[in-house]
Amino acid sequence: EHETKIVISLQKINSKVLSRQSGVSLVELMIAMMLGLFLMYALVEILINGKQSFGSANHLSRLQENGRIATNLVVSDVKRAGYWGGNSNVPGVAGTLDQLDPAASCGPNGRAWSRMISQPVFGINDARTGYNCIPAVSYLRGDVLVVRHAAPWIAPAPLIATRTYLRSSLFEGKIFIGSDEAILDNLVDDTPQSVREIQAHAYYVGPSGRSCNGAEVPSLFRVRLGDDGKPTADELLPGIEHLQVQYGIDGQYLNANEIALADWGDVVTVRLWLLLRAECPETGYSDNRTITMGDTNYVVNDSFRRQLYSSVVMLRN
Repeated sequence: EHETKIVISLQKINSKVLSRQSGVSLVELMIAMMLGLFLMYALVEILINGKQSFGSANHLSRLQENGRIATNLVVSDVKRAGYWGGNSNVPGVAGTLDQLDPAASCGPNGRAWSRMISQPVFGINDARTGYNCIPAVSYLRGDVLVVRHAAPWIAPAPLIATRTYLRSSLFEGKIFIGSDEAILDNLVDDTPQSVREIQAHAYYVGPSGRSCNGAEVPSLFRVRLGDDGKPTADELLPGIEHLQVQYGIDGQYLNANEIALADWGDVVTVRLWLLLRAECPETGYSDNRTITMGDTNYVVNDSFRRQLYSSVVMLRN
């Protein structure tokens, strides 16, 4: 009888507990949904902000990397301007090709452009006028910077038959193509002597032919002498949006259009600006400013990140 009472009591307790259990109310359900949506929104915001931060850091990293590479490339080349294999008598350089008087032109054919060795630097202000070796469709904006010098390395044998070379000693120099290396007029008596390629480069900004989100990607280009001795254009680095150059003469900096053709040999310093631009626009970022480079005030109003690099280079005496 005692056990029966205990069982009955337990059944009554279970019955009361079950009678008090019920489902979630509408208010509780709405609160739970709101909390869930809030947490999901916060998570999505964190993911979006993380993606944007990664994109910004990636754009800045690429800008800095390309900026250092482009600046070092151009600056190193300008530092070599006027190096003719140790020759100290540039006016006396001759050979079967001989040197040519400076001209403000570069044709699409022929090696004459490289033989203007008395003009180690030259420039064109915000145009490619006279430089038809730069295809019209390849030029976008900014200045053209021309640099001439002998290669810093000695040419390996055998010489390329159609490439232009300079054989030089301290007081003698001869210009010739590789196939004419052994001709008497291309030999020098002094020692030590060396044979080096003649290098002529024209830097400019042009369209890469690629786009990102509908925006064309600009690039730094360089015209150089090919193995056939003729000018050929190469794309160097993407994201170079503008190039501006000024030249130091008699204690002042001048733009290319302010320098007479006969005065380019008096240039002692080169000041240049390279404007780098991210290849793709960045969501949530705005660049609305005027960027001053040399004689140019470049106005931008878009969502590309940019970084400006400038350098001053002393030319060799």
